[in-house]
Amino acid sequence: MRQLPLFVAPVGEQTRIVAKLEELLSDLDAGVAELKAAQKKLAQYRQSLLKAAVSGDLTAEWRQRNRPTETGAQLLERILAERRARWEAGQLAKFEAQGKTPPKDWQKKYPEPVQSDTAELPELPEGWAWARIEQMGAVQLGRQRAPQFHTGPNMVPYLRVANVFEERIDVSDVMEMHFSEEDEAAFKLAAGDVLLNEGQSLEWVGRPAIFRGELPRACFTNTLVRFRAESGVLAEYALAVFLHYMHSGKFRKIAKITTNIAHLGAGRFGTLEFPLPSVEEQLEIVRVLRELTDEAQRQGAAIALALKQSSTQLQNILRAAFSGQLVPQDPNDEPASALLERIRDQRGAQAGAKKPRGRKAKETSHA
Repeated sequence: MRQLPLFVAPVGEQTRIVAKLEELLSDLDAGVAELKAAQKKLAQYRQSLLKAAVSGDLTAEWRQRNRPTETGAQLLERILAERRARWEAGQLAKFEAQGKTPPKDWQKKYPEPVQSDTAELPELPEGWAWARIEQMGAVQLGRQRAPQFHTGPNMVPYLRVANVFEERIDVSDVMEMHFSEEDEAAFKLAAGDVLLNEGQSLEWVGRPAIFRGELPRACFTNTLVRFRAESGVLAEYALAVFLHYMHSGKFRKIAKITTNIAHLGAGRFGTLEFPLPSVEEQLEIVRVLRELTDEAQRQGAAIALALKQSSTQLQNILRAAFSGQLVPQDPNDEPASALLERIRDQRGAQAGAKKPRGRKAKETSHA
């Protein structure tokens, strides 16, 4: 640091520079504080939007003007009936492939979904119904990575936790591993699948994004949970529910922590409650939420730009201060050269006044 050049102003000008810096930097600090407060309010506003979206508050006026063709309760009943019909068709196909006659009462083996216990859940608006996430779509954990899959004849790109951010899939760093034909069919992603971080820091566990076909052929690993919505459940609406659960802390409450990593758990995730409105209201929720979120993002971008400009402005102020451009100069000020000469004289005098140290001093003390 001794080798760095230092620009020295006259003492009078230094005083004026300090006063001006205090004034400008105080104003700048106040502006930055306001911008950061606005940033925090925007984040809170977004969370309140998500809560309003999944509680029905966001579309309360819409419900007064519109009557859906199918209520949430009716939609839930239809979804469950369609799931049972698919299971029965699948079982019949297995019996036929095996050349067997279906046994008596085979339909009773259908694994009936567990109904939600709504006793302690908030009351939903008229026309909505409580369901479970596992009733609203297929919940599946991805395939585990293993050394035997590092090479093989069917190398397929896969997404992992490092690729899934909040409402965004990043495919700039995608890895590949071998999948058998059966495994690829089981773990292949389709546009509209919602992916959630299974293992993540506690704050971001369950962080969701919709896969929109960013890769034409991709699977996923067990660091992610996939939710594939049933017909009648919009992926965009499900995403809003999951975002609300992440930001409100519901995912954190059910997560299990091992070696500093929080795990969502496909089973625990699937049993969480899911507020279900009609398809028409889901469409309206998605539309309004997107409109308001886009506006909030524009405001957030403007705030981020202003903060960046504030940092640049700070540099400009300091540059002006130490280049003689921040305050006017006064010809009556003592020149900086005189100040430096006085400092040198003072240092010389201090050096000469120091007590001698060495052998002589020690001999005197022994005497």
